[in-house]
Amino acid sequence: MHIIIPLSIGAAVGSGLIFFLTRRSGRKNIPSGPLKFSEREVEGILDRAGFEILGKQIRKTVITKINGKDHFGFVEADYIVGKGRSKYVVVVKTGEGIADPNEPVMRRRLVEVDGIFSPDGLLLVDADRGEVHRVSFHFPQETNLDKFFRFLIAALVVGLIIGIVWVLTVLKLI
Repeated sequence: MHIIIPLSIGAAVGSGLIFFLTRRSGRKNIPSGPLKFSEREVEGILDRAGFEILGKQIRKTVITKINGKDHFGFVEADYIVGKGRSKYVVVVKTGEGIADPNEPVMRRRLVEVDGIFSPDGLLLVDADRGEVHRVSFHFPQETNLDKFFRFLIAALVVGLIIGIVWVLTVLKLI
């Protein structure tokens, strides 16, 4: 009985010590918030590529209607830049890995920004590599029987009109 109390206290202190040590060492590798980029570096990259910065961290409001109730949110573009008469929305990619616009999370963000801001072009800046990538999207439509039926209906309407005109000319009503 006398040994159970010191063992319990030792186990509790040891567990607490292990918990705090592992928690503290794990924090070194985990960023405390979203990855930030050096604005000065990104602006230098854009300047070297010939773009003029028109705005920073521009937000547009988005209203999402769920079951008849409006939910307000926003979409943010890191930069709006211009080159000639064209305006571009810039999304900055930081952190490890290649700035892959085809990666699903990045692609969704780019499509969202492209659809909401409606720019002349979309740029993805890889701040780690100092590269600017021009991104655009094309959504191909599947060919199906709808086109055939539309053509068939159009041909029938044209044939019907020609037939009516022919009948009217034969009957000498035109």
